[in-house]
Amino acid sequence: MRLTKRKHWTIARSLLVVVPTAAVMGGIEAALIIALRISRNRNVRWPLILMAVLAAVLLAAGVLRHYWDIYKHRTVRGISFIFVGIDATGDLTSLVSVLFQPELDVIGMVIYGTEFVLWLGVFAAGGYYNLLPWTTKQLGRHRSRQRQQQQELAAEAAFEPGNSSNRTALHDLPSSTSVFRTPSSDAEVVRSRRTVSAIP
Repeated sequence: MRLTKRKHWTIARSLLVVVPTAAVMGGIEAALIIALRISRNRNVRWPLILMAVLAAVLLAAGVLRHYWDIYKHRTVRGISFIFVGIDATGDLTSLVSVLFQPELDVIGMVIYGTEFVLWLGVFAAGGYYNLLPWTTKQLGRHRSRQRQQQQELAAEAAFEPGNSSNRTALHDLPSSTSVFRTPSSDAEVVRSRRTVSAIP
């Protein structure tokens, strides 16, 4: 059993890492918003298209990472299907909104459609690798329970009073396996049988 070492960070050390990272990311986002607005005002569309495609590629790469994990372990793990459902619903509604625009946005359809299809694939893999084995296991337990109940009912019926299969027949014959059998007892049995057969 491998023991992993966990690093316990203090609040000060965590803030020292988180605050500068958040500030840098916020600055990059603000700079991109300003730059894209300037390009849109000048009727330059390729920066907007580039950012949209880049966002779609990064989102697809994040989802494809789960596909590799599913292929490697033959199960869907570490994924919240509630989150997947919410995200896929958002992609679907965004795709429908693109269809109802005055001008058909092909790039928008490709972006939202790609992520929607990828999430559907995760759902399908979860159904095949997780839901199907679980359902089969539950059905097997249910059938095993039913067989056990049937066996118990059959055993109870076999020992009910008045059941002909429960009756024992007694015969007036000596047991060949009796430890008390002697030659004199055998002779007595033969003599008694001859006496009974001689009576008219």
